[in-house]
Amino acid sequence: MKSWNWRLIVIAGLTLWALYAASPTFIYFAQPSEVKSNQELLQSKIPDWLPSKHINLGLDLQGGIQLVLGVNTEEAVENKLGSIGTEITRWAQDNKKSVESAYVVKNQGVLRVILKPGTDIDKLREEIQKEFPGLEQANREDNSFDLRFESQQIADIKASALEQAERVIRSRVDKWGVAEPLIARRADKTVLVQLPGFSDPEKAKSLLGKTAQLKFKIVDSGFQGFKNLMAKDIPEVTVRETTLTEGGGTTFVLESENREALIAATAGYVPEDRELLLERTEIAGGKKAKYVSYVVFATTELTGEDILDATVGFSSSSLDNAPSVSLRFTGPGGKRFGDVTGANVGKLMAIVLDDEVVSAPRINQKIAGGQAEITMGGDRGAQEILDESNELALILKSGALPARIEVLEERQVGASLGPELASQGVRSAVMGLFFVLVFMVVYYRRPGVIACVALTLNGLFLIATMAAFGFALTLPGIAGFILTIGMAVDANVLINERIRQELREGKNAKKAVELGFDKVFWTIMDSNITTLIATLVLLETNSSGPIRGFAITLMLGLIISLFTSLYCTKAFFNLALRNQTTDRQVRTWLGSGGLSEGAKPWNFNFLRWGFPVTVAGVLLAVATLSFIGFKGGLNWSVDFAGGTEMEVFFDKDVNTQQIRDVMPSANIDIQKLDGSTKKYVMRFDKDDKSQEAGALASVDSNAKSFQTALETKLADAGPKVQRIDYVGPKVGKELRTQGIMSAFLAIIGIMAYIFLRFDMRFGPGAALKMIQDAFVVLAFYAFGWVTFDLTSVAAILTVIGYSVNDVIVIFDRIRENFAMFPKRKVWDNINISLNETFTRSINTSVSTLISLIGILVFGTSQIWNFAAAMSIGIVAATISSTFVASVLLLWFENMKSRPGPAAVATAKR
Repeated sequence: MKSWNWRLIVIAGLTLWALYAASPTFIYFAQPSEVKSNQELLQSKIPDWLPSKHINLGLDLQGGIQLVLGVNTEEAVENKLGSIGTEITRWAQDNKKSVESAYVVKNQGVLRVILKPGTDIDKLREEIQKEFPGLEQANREDNSFDLRFESQQIADIKASALEQAERVIRSRVDKWGVAEPLIARRADKTVLVQLPGFSDPEKAKSLLGKTAQLKFKIVDSGFQGFKNLMAKDIPEVTVRETTLTEGGGTTFVLESENREALIAATAGYVPEDRELLLERTEIAGGKKAKYVSYVVFATTELTGEDILDATVGFSSSSLDNAPSVSLRFTGPGGKRFGDVTGANVGKLMAIVLDDEVVSAPRINQKIAGGQAEITMGGDRGAQEILDESNELALILKSGALPARIEVLEERQVGASLGPELASQGVRSAVMGLFFVLVFMVVYYRRPGVIACVALTLNGLFLIATMAAFGFALTLPGIAGFILTIGMAVDANVLINERIRQELREGKNAKKAVELGFDKVFWTIMDSNITTLIATLVLLETNSSGPIRGFAITLMLGLIISLFTSLYCTKAFFNLALRNQTTDRQVRTWLGSGGLSEGAKPWNFNFLRWGFPVTVAGVLLAVATLSFIGFKGGLNWSVDFAGGTEMEVFFDKDVNTQQIRDVMPSANIDIQKLDGSTKKYVMRFDKDDKSQEAGALASVDSNAKSFQTALETKLADAGPKVQRIDYVGPKVGKELRTQGIMSAFLAIIGIMAYIFLRFDMRFGPGAALKMIQDAFVVLAFYAFGWVTFDLTSVAAILTVIGYSVNDVIVIFDRIRENFAMFPKRKVWDNINISLNETFTRSINTSVSTLISLIGILVFGTSQIWNFAAAMSIGIVAATISSTFVASVLLLWFENMKSRPGPAAVATAKR
């Protein structure tokens, strides 16, 4: 008796802690959106004696920008080689070594060291390798040799580049002052950046995407390589002869407003020990740009690593007192800058930022002060130039990125859409929970009340745990919360149905309660663990913030439900039955007075229909694959096809033709959202043919042009862009492959667990039913031509987990009956087990479907498709558990008992 008192004390203590931990979350959700987004104002609403942590709204519910950034690690290796080349040149000059130059051969990953004639190559190479470890020889010529990094060194540089990129991005965002940003390095070697409440993606990409690779290079002022171009007529490109240094020879410079045409004209004319760079000058008020060519020596004299500080000022050397960025070098950097300027008086030094010449001032004398200046200019407004100067100084102070950053994925959620989705999500959750509680009370009466208390604690503990760890609540996460409640009912249904069975078999009422809990313990454990396996696969193989939010919510909910159903519910039963002394009183309290000894359970011949249902499932799978093949795939969202997707709400009704007329030349797919003529989803160029290298930049540009035209030409209709998703082609294909692998790994993991907990006979039936259930959900997306996105992968994996959850209960009962009645016919053992668990199967499915009613009624298209797919999957899982998995188990048992084909298809009973 004392042990039960202690259980109640533990539950009471955990409940008080959960209320304490969840209180800031309740306060947070009670505040208006302007308070939620202001951290200082929010903290003033939360009493000091409460914890500071609360569940935050995810980006899809709060609004803001999410970027997935890829780091060009191959370029990071070449940049590191370039730095080594600069160090080798300095080392050679300081130690009087015969090195003329050291430069990186572009796109080959090697550092070429040019030696003076008569040098002992092998001896000098060995000295360099000793001085700069981690290098190995790649090639050798008469007066030069190539060095490259060793394989381990390359791996270390790439890993370091990712770490440095994350650190630099974090530093820039921190200096920018965004409230509660999320910057995380992901397993797929990308960096996830979430900026809640921020609404300017172009500024975000400009700040975070600038590599800030600052280099100082000497211009080859006498380069004659373009001389032959003077006689050629090159469209859009002007070639002129000019003098770049006082008293020096002439060189040839190319100018154009078309950057690509200029680069194409110089192809094959620049030797590998030189490098073509362009200076970009904005003209026509910043609407156009002019490019001028510079040919520089490939050797980098100084880099951004030599910069100690950067500040904004105004140039004293320019006539218009233009804004400038003053650079202060480190001690060694300042000395090197003095040496370089002293050795190159009269020449031009190109100041290169991200492979673009910012300025190329003439070196009039040795500069020994350890400072330099970048003068900002262009045909733009003074404030715009000053803003650019401040941004450049911020970036340089934050540190340079190790290589170029590529925007692989961009998602933007409007500030008005997020709170609306959050409100709808909360209504869905409350409605789903309400109907589940009503169902449990109506069907199970007083035991149903206990189940309701356990479910309420389940929700409270889940909220408290998420708040304690600072997890964010996403829109799919709300669906996960609702689904957790629905699936948590399964354990309570199992307990109550097992108690009823024990009563039917003539057990004493209190003994029936005890046996009910004991006999379902491992059934509940097995069914939850298999669902957890699918959830863990989803968590590990998917890096999308909203989907990870769903997986985390579902995973925590399942773990907590084990505690509330097996620990709390049993304690509540013992407390409720403490004063019920007679068997009749206990039966009356349980609401099971009619379940007397010998009461007949279900008696339906399920196995007779097993073969036809299995064949029907196989035919559906074949039809689904054939349809997908005929259509050339599913209705892929931008998550998998790449491209740009834009969600727009209007104040007035508009039709698709009005939208299309805004920009007739755009390759755009327009669909109504929720059947409304005020809400539309627009997808740009999602066909595979548009996914060649560089094409997505054009797609994204078209989408932005369309947005501008939409807001101008349909201004009277009040267009409001609520959401923009941009996914690069590489990411789209990887996500598609990742989704297939997720389902495959989930099935393999669950199969392995079944083999460990059961035996080989049970595995094939579980595997086939999982695959069949997955194809039923896939059929929903294929034949309904429903958009297949990341939440669709979550739906399939969750159905797979739920599918095995369902069949585990049946398998557990079959195994139990095999052990208790070994002389009973296999057919009878399986059929009786199916009948004994049928009520549980139906009630679990009904309660889980009821929990999804809220989403189906209030949910938006973002999660409505998910809920619809889950509902179809739950029905399919219930059917396949009863018919498909059991008939395959019978087939294997028949294979053991006699040779020849199984009697499943022909047996008639």
